[in-house]
Amino acid sequence: MSRDVVAASLARHAVLRRVGALVLVGAVLASGMMAGPGAVAAAGDNASALAFDGASGAVVRVDGHALVRSLDGGRHRTELALPADARGRSIAAVAVAAGEKGVLYAAITDVGVLRSDDGGRGWSTRNAGLPALNVTALAAHADQAATVYAHVAGHGIFRSEDGGLHWKLMDAGPREPIVGLIHSNMPGSMQSGCLFAATGKGGQRAMDCFCGWRDAGGLDRPVRALAYDPREPRRVWAATDDGLYLSTDGGEGWSRAKGPAEKLDALLTTPAGELFAVANGGALYRSADGARTWERPDA
Repeated sequence: MSRDVVAASLARHAVLRRVGALVLVGAVLASGMMAGPGAVAAAGDNASALAFDGASGAVVRVDGHALVRSLDGGRHRTELALPADARGRSIAAVAVAAGEKGVLYAAITDVGVLRSDDGGRGWSTRNAGLPALNVTALAAHADQAATVYAHVAGHGIFRSEDGGLHWKLMDAGPREPIVGLIHSNMPGSMQSGCLFAATGKGGQRAMDCFCGWRDAGGLDRPVRALAYDPREPRRVWAATDDGLYLSTDGGEGWSRAKGPAEKLDALLTTPAGELFAVANGGALYRSADGARTWERPDA
């Protein structure tokens, strides 16, 4: 190969690298423009969230500005004491580490990410590497106890592989503001699973290699919450502004399901197959038969 040909090839590669960098910067800026602090405040004021501690069998719930825990499926609950600087603030998300009893994460407005190693009796701040404290969503890895994901509005999705001690930016995330995030060990990923994001324009899905986000099944409406069935990871539930939907193929297609109320704010599927939902008014519902029938465990 002649020197002129080699020089031309190197020049083309340099141009492509510069273009790729500009595209990445543009994506980050676009994400920041779409997910501003105002959207975070609105989401935090109205948010509810659910998580399940498989080691203890506890359902953990965001209830207004409080974090509560139930060991009997929601019939009785105990409020968890938060640090002084977190009390009375909006709680955007809660997550439970896979396979580790009592390890909880909470995203608190203007406080960032908190971690508890004893079921919520004591907490420590885990913000090293995060560029801001406006965390709108958290997701614990389905299998890896030390891996957790956080979405910081205007900055993107961060991952920690040491229990929140250090965070690293992975990508800009979807263009739409994220209000919910789950990790699923659904087969077919290039690494260890997939991330699903609930946004104001539907559900988005990406493999956890962060190889790009795409629309999850054409739910062209605001999605408030997502959950997947640990027994069958391709079964994904979505709470939208006009009802509950189910996908049996990992978000490729969706069908309407029977929900306990028209608007739901939070969803959870336990390893035993129980489906929990929080209605817009704050009521907790439980279904043991795949959303065919519902009951109020705390009624």
